[in-house]
Amino acid sequence: MKRWFWASALVLVIAAPALADAIYYAPQVTGARERSNIRHYLFVKNLLGDKRDIYDEYGYTPHRHRLNEYGYVREQWTYYEVGKVFVFDQCSNLVEEHNITVEHRRDWQYQRNTHFYQEDVCNDD
Repeated sequence: MKRWFWASALVLVIAAPALADAIYYAPQVTGARERSNIRHYLFVKNLLGDKRDIYDEYGYTPHRHRLNEYGYVREQWTYYEVGKVFVFDQCSNLVEEHNITVEHRRDWQYQRNTHFYQEDVCNDD
């Protein structure tokens, strides 16, 4: 019994370093920027179905709303740059698509030059 115990212990001591390369260790994430990059990478990696198609076409949007309405989950992505809203169900299928009008900011006189402010702020030239 002692021989078997010592033989198995010797095999374990010799084989453990050889198997250490096969063991997966999670990467160490340090810093806020790296955590942000990892979260974004995992977000894109886990997209499925229509969400992935919309992401590939229009890119990332920070304007995402996920609502749980009476047990039915809907997620709304808004792209203000192109004036579109996409609504997905809980299985990442596209349910609705809306076009929205985007109000463009008006260039006011005092936004361009505040040092020589004039009363005529509605300069339409």
